[in-house]
Parts: sequence; C-alpha cells; structure tokens
Amino acid sequence: MRSVKICLSLLMLFLVAGAHATAQAKYLIPEKIERKTEAGEGGVLQWEAWPDVECPSCKGVGKSQCETCARLAKDHEGCPECQRKDKQKDIYLAPCRVCAGNGKIPDPLEVAPCAGCMGAGVLVCTVCGGGGKLKVGGAKRWSDCPACRGEAGFPCGACEGKRTMTSIDIKPNLKEADDPDKLAKALADIDKTLAKFEAFQPIGGTKARKAVKALGAAYSTGKKLHPGFKDMAKVSKDYMGKIFGGSNFQGHEKTEANTMGMLKSNAEYYLKHQRRMTELALKRAKANAELAEKK
Repeated sequence: MRSVKICLSLLMLFLVAGAHATAQAKYLIPEKIERKTEAGEGGVLQWEAWPDVECPSCKGVGKSQCETCARLAKDHEGCPECQRKDKQKDIYLAPCRVCAGNGKIPDPLEVAPCAGCMGAGVLVCTVCGGGGKLKVGGAKRWSDCPACRGEAGFPCGACEGKRTMTSIDIKPNLKEADDPDKLAKALADIDKTLAKFEAFQPIGGTKARKAVKALGAAYSTGKKLHPGFKDMAKVSKDYMGKIFGGSNFQGHEKTEANTMGMLKSNAEYYLKHQRRMTELALKRAKANAELAEKK
C-alpha cells in the first residue's frame, strides 16, 4: 500500500504541473458581458444584432490544445475529450471549450458554456486525470483506473455532449421576454439557486457522501431554471460515486473535494452568466413598460 500511495502522490503532482502548463480557456467575465439595444418603431428598445465575435480563447480557429491531454503522459492511448484524433506537432487539439468549436462567441442571450462540464463535453475522471489508466506501485504497465474502469470520463448530463447550454427556461425565451414581473421572478430564482451553490462546501473523506447530497440539492433548486440542472442532480451523484472508487489512494480526500469544487464552480459560472443576461433583459423590459405607460 505504501508503494501505491507514493505512486499516486507523484501522479497528482504531475497533474498539477500539467494544469499549469496548459493554455487555460478564456471565458467571458459574466458581470462584464454587454448586450446593446437600439430604439425601434415608437422608441421601443430592441436588441441589436449580435456581431460575429471572434472567440478570444481559440482566436477564431475553433480548436485549441486539449486541456485533458495536456495533463497526461505521452504514452496514454486515449482521451475522453478529444479522442486523440487531431494532432498538431506535439499536441492534441480539441474543440474549443469556450465557443464549442465554432470559433465565434454565440449570442449570450441564447447560449452559455455548459453548467456541468464547462465546455469539455464530458465529465473527466479526476482519479486518473482522464487517462483511464494508472501505473500502480512499481508497475511498468498501465492498469485500468479503479474509479472509471478505463472509461476516462463520463457523459455530461447537463449538455449531453453539446458543450453548451441554452439560456434559462423562460417563455418567451430570454431574448424575447418583455414581462418585467416574469423576468424579476426569474432573477430571484437564479439568486436562490446561486446562493445554494455558494453556500455549498466541497469536502472529501468521511463527510464526502453527505456533501454529495448537498450538491444534489443545489442542482435541484435550479431545476425550474433549466432541465439540465435536474439531470445534473442525478449525474453528479453517479459521477462522485465513481470518483469514490479511488478511495484507497493517498490524497483521495483532496481529489473528492476538488471534483465537487469543479462542479460547483461550473454551475456558478452558468448562473452568473444567466444572471447578467436576465438583468439586461429586465432593464430593457422595464424601459419598454415605462414607455408604454407614457403613451
């Protein structure tokens, strides 16, 4: 067991170093997103056409260095994110997490990075780092990861592999919504769900399973906002159940806490993104309502 612990400690150090070496995705800062309006017939505010905004992360190419592969040893054979199909020089490319491979930033009133995987398309196994295999002890050969059983990653229940999610589930959609009361209610629901995630404390070890329940409850709070949150309540439980398969390794408490922390951070990004867009939609709706009262 001591040799197993030493091996996993070295693996974890390798993953951390790899993470620093990887070009991180450049996501929009939710609080700074702008969506301009223009006066239409009778002074009614309409959204300006969304321009072709080049993705700042991939510079419009649609592909970038695979963030999962960048953390893996060169003799790994697979990757759940890019499948190692597109190699350029010494790196593997994957669809850009920020623009989902389109090279352009989509209209933030309609689309946002996935609240589950944040654009990766899958939930990567954090025990093996997405490699699907480990070298245990002094072994020279790779063995299937005890957590993912060699799968390296799991389906993302929020986007089902699409890498993005639509805006919150409001009718008419967020781009067309013009009822201030309905938008104010949606904003309150976002704040309620966001508060649940902000209060959630990721923790590994003996209290980890209790924390998973609390995480599931946070997702369930947001199920009215988007069906993806309802799905993630179950997916997060199943995902963490797999990660617990690495509980015999040294440092598993940190791995478990970090995995839950990643899920928390991804959900918070989506909620903050949608909070900003709902604020802007509410501002437009209020201005139009005031204009209608004056007529």
